[in-house]
Amino acid sequence: MDKKHHFSRLGARLVGVSVLGLALAFAIFYLVDSVAVPWFLHSEQFAPLWQLRDKATVQAYQDYVTERGLTVQQATSDEDGQLNRISAGLYIIMVGNPPFDISSAAPTGTNRDDINYSLTWEYKTGVVATSVNPSVEILMELYQIQCADGVLYVSNTPAAVRYGGLGRITGLALALLGFCAVVIPSIIRLPRRIVELSRETGVLMAGDLEHPIHIKGRDELSELGEDIERLRRSVLARIAGERAAVAANSHLTSSLSHDLRTPLTKLTGYLDILNYQRYQTQSEHDEFLRLASEKAAQIKALTDQLFASAQVDAPMSGLEQPPEAVDGAALLGQLLTEQCDDLRREGFDVEPPVFFHDFSLYLSTADVVRIFDNLFSNLRKYADPAIPVHIQAEESQETVVLRIENRALPAPDRADSHGLGIPTVRELMARSGGTLEVRLGDGVYRSMLTFPKYRGTGKM
Repeated sequence: MDKKHHFSRLGARLVGVSVLGLALAFAIFYLVDSVAVPWFLHSEQFAPLWQLRDKATVQAYQDYVTERGLTVQQATSDEDGQLNRISAGLYIIMVGNPPFDISSAAPTGTNRDDINYSLTWEYKTGVVATSVNPSVEILMELYQIQCADGVLYVSNTPAAVRYGGLGRITGLALALLGFCAVVIPSIIRLPRRIVELSRETGVLMAGDLEHPIHIKGRDELSELGEDIERLRRSVLARIAGERAAVAANSHLTSSLSHDLRTPLTKLTGYLDILNYQRYQTQSEHDEFLRLASEKAAQIKALTDQLFASAQVDAPMSGLEQPPEAVDGAALLGQLLTEQCDDLRREGFDVEPPVFFHDFSLYLSTADVVRIFDNLFSNLRKYADPAIPVHIQAEESQETVVLRIENRALPAPDRADSHGLGIPTVRELMARSGGTLEVRLGDGVYRSMLTFPKYRGTGKM
């Protein structure tokens, strides 16, 4: 299913965090406003604290009135505002003596319906007078303030009234802090992750494709990071493949260019013999002409592979002649005879081996031609013509082994050597299922080629 139709995990996470923040905010507000504040204001543990506060306020009020000899009217009017500052929290002011004992019910035999008294409620905005029906019980505690012309009764504001609003504001503030503590880190983390992903991709854009991309999480941003990482690995794999193809084609081009020299040299030699009529009989003329034609065909095949290998995207399998089952005794015998004849014409003492039994090989004929061209080309360059070259053939039930031994020149000139002959032979032998071993000791150079025999059921 297309990811576009899925619910955004990043959006779901933000919504979930927001819901969690709101739930935490409501919980904090409830605990503060409905549990902590009422317990603080109404519990018995804090009752002495509020009583001491009320008494201290009333005493300060009394001291101020006494020091200045204020009358009841002056104390209630508070024209200069000093009393309001000193007696902050005094809420109710009653003028005159109550008709009954406030601390108890009405006197026995007294009809409370006939009792009336006046209360003066003092606010910061002014003074309001009202008549209170005696059926309303007075639950607040009254304190006496002795004035110059009488007694003034006052009541302190309850703690719940004074601090209830402050507790609610505190609850709201703590709830807001709790909500922010949950939501803001998630909001801050989102742009940080985006910046981190941008920084990681910037490293790739700078050319460092070896730098891995890893973004933590399980949402759209992490999926984007994983997509970029897969793209990075894909690009690296493609680059590695292209480099391998270029290296393989370069190696093949160098190998083919090196292998072209041997048949070209031989072709030049055969043409010189024919051109300068250095043959003795007509049969020799025909033989040299046949050999020249074969070398020309071999050169053409090698140049065709060389031109094809110049294309970087050319499939490597198309550059190789497919293997086939061949008469091994006839093929190896013919190639070794031709190579030994060429060596003898150049002054070497060498005899081709003789195969006494028929056997089959599964390989590419062109590869075998290149193998012997490389080996015998090295003999011409580095072998001592004064010492015979020995070639032996050994047959077993599974393999055919060719051993070539020659005395190396004391100080051979390797100025024209590219170091491609032996590696090329090893590669061609491995492609045919065989092996090449070379050793140099006591001035004797030994080569051993092992070809697996073909039994008709596949490559050995």
